[in-house]
Amino acid sequence: MTKKSTRSVQARRQEMQARKKRQRMVTTLVVIGSLIGLAGIMFLTRQITRTTPEDVTLPETLSPPPDADGMAWGPADAPVIVEEYSDFQ
Repeated sequence: MTKKSTRSVQARRQEMQARKKRQRMVTTLVVIGSLIGLAGIMFLTRQITRTTPEDVTLPETLSPPPDADGMAWGPADAPVIVEEYSDFQ
């Protein structure tokens, strides 16, 4: 013999509908929150990467200086620093 449920079918149905409604509400809130977060990230990224004309520095001329021989610019006796990096793995 099976035991009869103490709740009516209508009460169980209402309970099931309330549970589905809560699940839809949580899903909707998660989607809306994700969209707001994504929009915020896009806004911040755009603010960080935005350049204004004042930020861009253009050279005085686009032609090489007269003492450039095609290999180097500047005086021949300029100090040179050589830094060596290695990984011994």
